Amino acid sequence: MSDTIANRRPLLVWDIAVSIAVLLIGGGFLVVAAVIDLFSAALVGRCPVATCSAGAAVASLGISWFVMFLLLIMGNVITIVSLVRRRQAWWIALITLVLVVAVWITGFVLYSQAVSHDRVAIDGVVTWGTSLVD
Repeated sequence: MSDTIANRRPLLVWDIAVSIAVLLIGGGFLVVAAVIDLFSAALVGRCPVATCSAGAAVASLGISWFVMFLLLIMGNVITIVSLVRRRQAWWIALITLVLVVAVWITGFVLYSQAVSHDRVAIDGVVTWGTSLVD
């Protein structure tokens, strides 16, 4: 099939502007999240050994940031391909941003649980919450 100018879809300028704006917001959020995660990981050394799992805390931040980075790259590629094909792409960029924020919140919640809750090991099983030994 030949793709002539008469057969092409109209160019939606508002869609391009909204998509680019949301992708830039996502990139900015990723940079801010990386700085917050870096400072949070640096503060792990101050948590008490009995109630803190430094490895789990740093892993939750690192894994969440890596997943956010991959989601943002995939969302950018899919959004740009949709824009080139002249399809609406603002919703793809918005879903990407929402997923990136959700992954960051999940990673930070796991980080806070690894740092601030009592951990009790019973026969190799780690339980979260209050101490079972009174």
